[in-house]
Amino acid sequence: MKPLIVAGWILFGLEALFVLSLAVTRNVGDDAAGRGMATGFAIVLVPLLLVAGAFFLWGQRGGPAPAFWVGLLLLGAPLLWGATTLGTGMFDKFEGAMGRAQYGRFDDAMLTRVARAIDAEDIAELRNLLAQAPLDWNARDRRDHTILGHAVYRILEDWSGTSRVEPLRMLLAAGAPPAVNAMAPERTMRSVSEHDLIYHITGVGHAGAVLALDTLLGAGANPNVTDEDGRPIYFSTAAVLPVLEILLRHGADFTLLDPRTDRLKWNALMNAVSMKKWTEAVFFLQQGLSPDYIAPDGRSARTILAEVDPRGSTYHGDEDTAHAAFIAALKQAKPSA
Repeated sequence: MKPLIVAGWILFGLEALFVLSLAVTRNVGDDAAGRGMATGFAIVLVPLLLVAGAFFLWGQRGGPAPAFWVGLLLLGAPLLWGATTLGTGMFDKFEGAMGRAQYGRFDDAMLTRVARAIDAEDIAELRNLLAQAPLDWNARDRRDHTILGHAVYRILEDWSGTSRVEPLRMLLAAGAPPAVNAMAPERTMRSVSEHDLIYHITGVGHAGAVLALDTLLGAGANPNVTDEDGRPIYFSTAAVLPVLEILLRHGADFTLLDPRTDRLKWNALMNAVSMKKWTEAVFFLQQGLSPDYIAPDGRSARTILAEVDPRGSTYHGDEDTAHAAFIAALKQAKPSA
């Protein structure tokens, strides 16, 4: 019992020092919420600490035995919380490391070596490995990626630039097919879009992803992909102008209509206007989509514009420039049925 008493009073002393440090901490917050937080915490913790100490002392001075244990538990709570938080953090890091280790780990040792060369961006080693023997392009690592899917995964996780696209080009040149399910055999809870390579890449949108999109479409991937609801890829909010220009270059059909029940048979121009994507709306006008096309709900791009962009609307900076360019292009569009 004596060791517990000593430990309890040590905890009480340490926690009292901590609360005291909060009480005397200068308020250096940058705003009203930040200023006074230390003092506020001290005001809340002082009575809690006194209650814990009172129970602990009462249990030692003839009070009921549960009082001692309640006091000790309250005094030890911060230590237990800290240990639990630390343990959880360490477990999460370990679990994350174990998960990451499964990327690029194939049953075929040669494929694993190729994956490690991709990870290291070791172009010379990758070239050497690809020249040695044909690879099984359909084999999957422990995360269900083919070797091409692994290369794409590395591109998508790297927001720093486009250097990781070169291994992808090398794999395609060596014969890897731009299979639609290279990153996942089918849709899973982990990602509803990974099973469709082009659609998934478009949703990322950074420079490396855009270049990978161009590379894969150039290797024969289908530019007319749809999402899980059957909507063409260019109806996505991620389909910004650089993506649309790539789709155009690779033969995408921009005349497909929206299957969504609340926007049934809207064209891409109507969709862009509804989201105020002015730059993309100009693009669709340039592809010949009519602002006078009327969907089954009786709406057109012009009527939608009147709803989302009433007279007197103001824009700023690049948005104002894009809006003005769209209005000018719309005025030049010839009325049609």
